[in-house]
Amino acid sequence: MSPMTKVFVVLTSVLSIAVSCLFISASAQWHNWRADAQEMATLRDAAITNQMQMVVAAEAALAMKDNALAEKDREIVKLVDTQRERNDEIAAQRSELAAVRSNLTASESSRTLIEEILAVTTGERGGLQKLNLALSTENTELQTRNISLNDRTLELTANVAILTDEARDLQEKLFAAEQNNAKLRTRLASAPRGTDDERGARPPVVSTVAGPIKGRIVDVDGRYASVNVGDTSGVVAGMKFMIYRGTTYLGDLVVDRVRPKEAGGRLELLSGEVRPGDPIVYDEN
Repeated sequence: MSPMTKVFVVLTSVLSIAVSCLFISASAQWHNWRADAQEMATLRDAAITNQMQMVVAAEAALAMKDNALAEKDREIVKLVDTQRERNDEIAAQRSELAAVRSNLTASESSRTLIEEILAVTTGERGGLQKLNLALSTENTELQTRNISLNDRTLELTANVAILTDEARDLQEKLFAAEQNNAKLRTRLASAPRGTDDERGARPPVVSTVAGPIKGRIVDVDGRYASVNVGDTSGVVAGMKFMIYRGTTYLGDLVVDRVRPKEAGGRLELLSGEVRPGDPIVYDEN
């Protein structure tokens, strides 16, 4: 055999051995792989079953999540509605707050004005209190004066009562004197008349004051009138006063009754109506 053949045979033997080893190794590996494949298939089936269970569980969880989401959506809608209502309430409260602030501003202005008015009123009150004190003092003085005047009035009233009684007595005496005078005149008229020398001449009327005497008619009763001048003005019985109104002559008044502050007499030669207030004058010239 040639060396090449030997080498070839050796190589072939080695290669056969190697291939046998590889085949044996591959066969053993194949069994291992098949066992692994079966184990993997078993694991795969278990994994698929587990996966399907997980999918079912996930789907159930997802359904639950969907329900929860739907519930959350409903809650969100409710919350949105509630938020909208809250926003409306907040807007209304803001409007009320603005109105309250406006009212507060107006109240502050009113309070300031009231404080100013109160200050003025307080000042006026102080002035009124001073005025009231002065008026109280003056009222006390007036009451004192009133008491004095009341006492004086009572005194004057008593004096007037006394003077009224005296005037009444004088009127009664005057009436009695007039009655006696009338009786005497009646007697003189019924007595026989003599000569002027026997009766004596009537004394002339003489005034006790110099110059004219002026007055006014006080009362008119038919043909008799009273005037506001009397004995203290120089009037005596028998005087003849001229009565006039403006520049119109109305007649004469002949005095037959005289008192200190008044007199009365007959109206004569009347050319018009004599009224109270008409002027009279006596001038001996």
